[in-house]
Amino acid sequence: MEPQAERARQQFPSVLLGVLGIIQALALELVWEQGVGGMDRWRAADGVLAGWLEILAVFQGVVVVWVMYALVVLRHRWVPRFADLVFPFVLGALEFVLISQMRPDRLLAWFLLMAVIFPIAAGMSVSMLRTIRAERGDDGEAEPGLVTTAGPSLVAGLAIAVVGALAAWRGPASPVTVLSLCVANAGLAAQMLVFRRSWSETRAQI
Repeated sequence: MEPQAERARQQFPSVLLGVLGIIQALALELVWEQGVGGMDRWRAADGVLAGWLEILAVFQGVVVVWVMYALVVLRHRWVPRFADLVFPFVLGALEFVLISQMRPDRLLAWFLLMAVIFPIAAGMSVSMLRTIRAERGDDGEAEPGLVTTAGPSLVAGLAIAVVGALAAWRGPASPVTVLSLCVANAGLAAQMLVFRRSWSETRAQI
């Protein structure tokens, strides 16, 4: 049993990143087809700026999810649970549904899905870290740059849902919608900066 466990421990990170990379690549292809290819709908609704900001937010979101999981698997090795094998496909399905809602008449649905996806992704990351710590037999140290509790992500998800409701109420051409999408993009960009600083610290320790 021990050789099998060791093989799983060594190979799973590569498998996880490989599967997640394929899913994220498919998501980006859908962004190009549904988002960029659907800009005529935003032009007809006088919401071109909002449409491009939505595309940027989805692109950043795909990258944020990839980097979050990459930071986990590049730092740790562990014997995966069955849930760890399923997580990437659940996340991919949610991303594909999100991309399908990239329309000016689906603003509320799009924001609500955004509000759901990132807490779920963060919860998956937290769950994996807890598994890793349990396998090590200790409480673990703080993981710089990684989500170690679902609390902040839940708050962010609630905030996204609120601004999404406002954006849907005012319509795609409203400055409120543009501002809401700017806030969403700024939050994703800030998370990327946190990840970048975290990886710089990790490289310095190698």
